[in-house]
Amino acid sequence: MGDLKRMKNNEVNYWPHFIIALVIFAAMLGVWTIKAAMDNPVELDNSFMVDYHKADEEISKILEKNIAFQKRYDISLLTPKIKIGKNEIIFSVKDKNKNEIKDANITLLFTRPDTTKFDKKLNIKYSNGYRALVNLDKEGRWNLIIKVKIKDFEGFKNYKLSTLE
Repeated sequence: MGDLKRMKNNEVNYWPHFIIALVIFAAMLGVWTIKAAMDNPVELDNSFMVDYHKADEEISKILEKNIAFQKRYDISLLTPKIKIGKNEIIFSVKDKNKNEIKDANITLLFTRPDTTKFDKKLNIKYSNGYRALVNLDKEGRWNLIIKVKIKDFEGFKNYKLSTLE
């Protein structure tokens, strides 16, 4: 009888509408999350220039090699700024006595922090210093990863660079 009285006074209960709207809103957020995840896939990490599965399995060995390398050698980037277009990257590899190493096998990797789509990988040999020419066609942040192998020693050095002033 109380329900009939309320209906006669034109009182409407909005709670069912609110609950239905909340369920629909939650479903829409779920769809939006899935779409955003599919549009922006997770890129594979290439910090050590190997497949991430191999890096995961051998991270202890990689880090031990890098520590042993750093005890004997120094890698220095001599080009602190980059720009869009052609860049000459100059760096040095020296032992702890400041003697320049000329027989190192060096690989450079320019990569974006958010994607591997624009990666540029270069192998460098010594020629009046270690120099690389790279053409960067996208503005913003870049990671430069230098991998140096000297005899049985292998080391990495990461630099965060930006084309922005």
